[in-house]
Amino acid sequence: MSASGFEPLGSPRSGQSRRRADQEAAPYAPPVMARSPSKAAALVAEPYQSAVKSMETTHRTILMLRCKVVVVGDATVGKSALISMFHSGGACARARRARETVRKPRSAAGTSYPKQYVMTSWVDFRVKQVNIPDTSTAVELYLFDCAGQSIFNQIEANNVHYDNASFLLLVYDVTSQASFESCGKWLQQVRKGRSRGAAVPGVLVANKKDLAQSGRRCVTKEKGVEFAEANGLAYFETSALEGEHEEPFRHIAEEFAKKYEDTVARAEEN
Repeated sequence: MSASGFEPLGSPRSGQSRRRADQEAAPYAPPVMARSPSKAAALVAEPYQSAVKSMETTHRTILMLRCKVVVVGDATVGKSALISMFHSGGACARARRARETVRKPRSAAGTSYPKQYVMTSWVDFRVKQVNIPDTSTAVELYLFDCAGQSIFNQIEANNVHYDNASFLLLVYDVTSQASFESCGKWLQQVRKGRSRGAAVPGVLVANKKDLAQSGRRCVTKEKGVEFAEANGLAYFETSALEGEHEEPFRHIAEEFAKKYEDTVARAEEN
């Protein structure tokens, strides 16, 4: 540096100082990556297009219907086991077994059947949603598991739950002739318990069909079908132990949705 305090213009230090001063004074500009016009336009447009597409495909209006179902039948025919297996999708560890005979549990659809039998002392209540295939309709089944024992006037107490029922699920044991013969009594009680005494649509369920293989079946399929047709009921055979339990419930949900659509169609015509 000279005595005057100024550096000669040609010195290396003077050039470095000027470059540093220029950099400090210049505004910051981010680095620019070269892109073709078509790619740049695609980057700008793509997020907005995908967002619109996502909204169009994921937004769905669901019609939710609610159907009250009373489940009746003699004690130990398997009502609670059927409901518990259906409610849990077949994977309910606490599902009660509606049999007094304890058998070795076997795997059913990746689950094991519960071993204990617990008598329903009053009314058990479960709710299960069933989606109707190829539609935007879902039906919530309000399942009232009514007691089958006559102890403490349980059967008489069930009458309060029969009113306003949309469907009936009547269960008997294919190895018990007495439980089949009681079906007429249960059907009469449900109709009598309704405020207008009107018939209620429903299904007849022949449960424990897995025991037919051991020769313990005493109620034939023909007898069950005959009773169901005579009383306007759909007929199904199930086995909660083997995981075959969904058909009656899905039938009720689909029939209820169909009944709703028919009612709406008639109202629009008028």
